[in-house]
Formats: sequence, structure tokens, C-alpha cells
Amino acid sequence: MKPRRKSILSMLDNAVRWTGMPARVADQMSDAPSVDRKNQPRRWSPIWPIAFACILFVLSFIWPSVLLTSLGAVIAGMGASIHVNGPLGKPSLEDDEREAALRKDSLLFCLGLLAALNGLGQPILLIMSQWQNWQTGHGAMVVISALILNATLLGTLPTLYASWSFRRLPKE
Repeated sequence: MKPRRKSILSMLDNAVRWTGMPARVADQMSDAPSVDRKNQPRRWSPIWPIAFACILFVLSFIWPSVLLTSLGAVIAGMGASIHVNGPLGKPSLEDDEREAALRKDSLLFCLGLLAALNGLGQPILLIMSQWQNWQTGHGAMVVISALILNATLLGTLPTLYASWSFRRLPKE
């Protein structure tokens, strides 16, 4: 029998397989952790800084002190480190269409939620400060803790949204 001639498409497929790109893409899209992957989905780790920043914000109403400000700086730092190691941590110039859409959606969700929270929260804080006759220092601590909460939400909400909406393929 004559050996069967390969079509041009099968030769092109073999050339692509030779580069190793299909295996690389399958590894990046799979759930199995890889050694060289840095920007993995962080589904549960962004929730901790958000919870701690919310607790700090509530505590600032009851007991404002300098300790809360230093704790808030640590919380905001944790949020920034989670963002850098999350799925949106790499430069946006390296994004493909799917990652660019995910980045856009997560940032729009985060900024929309922050705008709603601040639009409702600032008048409430103003009314509370007038009704309860807060001293200047107490009001400043509440405002600082609100700023820390905003910084934490800005650093962790896009990562949280992108991690939960990032679809992964099973490792074969």
C-alpha cells in the first residue's frame, strides 16, 4: 500500500503541536495547579480583608483609636497583595479578548458597587455625626476607617469578581 499523503491542514496542526502552545493553553485553562502559574483565581482569600475592613469600620463607631488605623493599613496591604497575585495581577497588555472582558466587567462591578456604597454611606455618616454629636477626632477616625474600607474594596473586589466568574477547564 501507498503511504497516505497528509493534507495541508494536518501538517499545520502538527506544526502547531510542535510549538507546544496547545498544551500550554490547556494547562493555563485547567483547574490543576501548575508550578509556573502566578496569577491564579483567588476565590476565598479576598473575603478575609473585606471582612476585617468591615469589622474595623463598625468598631470605629464604637471605639476609635490609633490601633485601628494601624490595623487598617495592614488590611489594605493584604488587599493589594491579593490583587497582585490574583487573575487580574498581570499587565493588561498581555490580556486576550476573554481576559480583557473579564477585567472590564470586574472593574465596572467594583466601581459601581463603590459608587453606590459611598453615595448611600456618606449622607448616613453625616446624619449620624450630627445626631450623636461626635467630636472631631471620633469623626476623623470614622472617615479614616471608611477610607480604608474603600481601599480594601477597590483592591479586592475586582479579584473576587474575576475569580468567581473565571471559568476553568478540567485537567485531562
